[in-house]
Amino acid sequence: MVFPNSARHALVLLSLLLLAFGQSACTTTRTSQSSTSSGYGAPASLSALLARPLSWEKLDDLEAWIDQRGFRASDRDRNEARLALAEGRAAFARKDLGNASAAVLKMRGERARSDFQLVLSDSGASSAQRARAHNGIAQLGGASVYTTPAAAPTGATSLSIISRSAWGASTEVPRHMSRHLAPWSKITVHHTAMPLGSQTSLPARCAELRTIQRSHLNKPEGWGDVGYHYLIDPEGRIYEGRRLAWRGAHVGGQNDHNLGISLMGNYDVQRPSRAALASLGRLIDDLRAKNGIPRNQVTYHREWPTANTECPGNYVVPWVEAYRGNRTASAFTSVPSTTSPRRSYAKGVVR
Repeated sequence: MVFPNSARHALVLLSLLLLAFGQSACTTTRTSQSSTSSGYGAPASLSALLARPLSWEKLDDLEAWIDQRGFRASDRDRNEARLALAEGRAAFARKDLGNASAAVLKMRGERARSDFQLVLSDSGASSAQRARAHNGIAQLGGASVYTTPAAAPTGATSLSIISRSAWGASTEVPRHMSRHLAPWSKITVHHTAMPLGSQTSLPARCAELRTIQRSHLNKPEGWGDVGYHYLIDPEGRIYEGRRLAWRGAHVGGQNDHNLGISLMGNYDVQRPSRAALASLGRLIDDLRAKNGIPRNQVTYHREWPTANTECPGNYVVPWVEAYRGNRTASAFTSVPSTTSPRRSYAKGVVR
């Protein structure tokens, strides 16, 4: 088919716009995640699934059932699925103690422990289910059983970070990601713009983080993982996001050499906690020191010309500007009551 010049120009412009905005983790408009969009084929009957003998396929289907149907299921069924998943992971960890590497054993043990903790943090869990969870944690033994020293990736922080395996991250999809090419030379601050629940425990925040990761994995343009390299919850805990081996997906068209850090929550509508800002400051300081990043290369999402977003929210923007200006005495503990004006670019006002 032959298009007239005006149509060809329009198609080219549309392609460029899709390319520019396709790899940005924060967007002004967000669509709700479908509960049936997982790549798994989870069976309809939980009882049939629980009756199957232990296998990795069974554990995959259990995880898919929890993701797809857990939020609509009864308290009993949801926690039965969590317990079966945790007990299966723990069983494989014990079975392979003399065969698998220490890193693999650590991951399996931490994932099992996290699932048991989710049952304990669920107010709908029965006393029998809680007893199974306590017993499962006790059988896992000390954390040292699954711990192994690992070399930090290039540019990594030396702070205490909750690993991907500890918060239960889904497996990354390498075909939808690009390898990071050194050096890291910029840091961009974000917020997830997703509301958080009232539960402040580590298992509850880990569950929310898995929801964030799923929303990124289910992007129609095919993301390979959560878009940010680090995330911080309101309690100040820092989580490992996308591994530093990969280029991020957090600023459309500007992800090369750009570390992405996101505060969990929506900071257009509420102020970030002191604990979250303190951790943000420590993390940025440490990453800058490790990678030789100048203070003036710390920015926030909506500053970028390709951004069409409110990210990281009016309550975080002044903090970043204060940090960049080396006004650290108050910037780590408070946020100015005024908000910064939007920056205007050739494409119009950044919203």
